[in-house]
Formats: sequence, C-alpha cells, structure tokens
Amino acid sequence: MGLAQAVKTVEGAAELFVELGRRQVDVVLVDVGLAAPDPVKFTKTVRARSPRTGVLLSGAADPRMAAMVVAAGARGVVRTPSGNSDDLLVALAQAIMFASPALVRTTESVPKQRSKLKGAKLTERELQVLRGMSEGKSNAEIGRDLFVSEDTIKTHARRMFRKLGARDRAHAVAEAFRSGLVC
Repeated sequence: MGLAQAVKTVEGAAELFVELGRRQVDVVLVDVGLAAPDPVKFTKTVRARSPRTGVLLSGAADPRMAAMVVAAGARGVVRTPSGNSDDLLVALAQAIMFASPALVRTTESVPKQRSKLKGAKLTERELQVLRGMSEGKSNAEIGRDLFVSEDTIKTHARRMFRKLGARDRAHAVAEAFRSGLVC
C-alpha cells in the first residue's frame, strides 16, 4: 500500500512516549486494549505530549467509550472485525490514511507493492463496485449510487472476484488496496 516507509511500530506506551519526545509523529494508532486500563487518559497524555499528533484507536470499544475517547482528543475509534486478517488490513490502512491526510500525500512518492493483479482487467463498472466495497457500502447502497439493481451489483461482484482471484468482498478489497486499484 506504500505505507511501509512511513509506519513505525513500538512495543508499548513507554517506548511511544520516548518516540514522541524524539520526533514529530503524525498518527498514533493503538488497539483499545493496549490503551487500557484508561483509553481516555492515554489519549489525553499523547495529545498533551504531542498536540499535533493524531490519535486513532482500533478494536472493540463500546459506543460510549468511543465517544469519550473522541472527546478527549482522538480522531476516532475504528472498529476492527475479528477473525479475518484481510478485513483488519483494510481497516487499519484506511484508519492510517484517515487520521493523517498528510500521509496520503506522502505515499504518492513511496513505491507501491508489486501488483499480483497485473493480468486482471476490470471494467469501469467493476471498479466502481470495488470502490463502493472499499468504502464499506452494502450491495444495495452501491446499487443505489450507480442506479442499478442489487442483483446487477452481485453480478459485477462475482465477475470481479473471479478476475481478482478473491474469495469474498474483504479479500477483493484487500487485494485492490495492495495493488493500488483503490486508495
């Protein structure tokens, strides 16, 4: 996805706070569970130490906790699905890009991963369906946006899955992000 040169991981909060003292960090992306026992306090601490750093939490958080974290200064909480690594990859990449618009501009100069989809020739309509899926829209929502029936969207999706070698929506979206078909 072109983010490898722009992303750094740390082992825990102590290392994060050292890193915040060393350099400007655009985005802190942390699992809600790792910000425990108090994600609100964690968010306030990061924002106090580095006011220009965007804080984005991911994972399972009830709506009340998510609202409290946002009120404390986080950009948001991205609910990550469990059990499917393709879904998680897509969710985290979207979270990083959402939290730091500057990072999206930076990735234009970073080489993208090689596409395994070189031979896949998607039609414009299939690309539109894929973009809708990457935005988390249902088939019905995509159909309304494109002024076609839900069955027509399903037909485009089946053809697109076959061309991409994808087993489901999440896999198709993950492959599309990896290959640069969608950003």
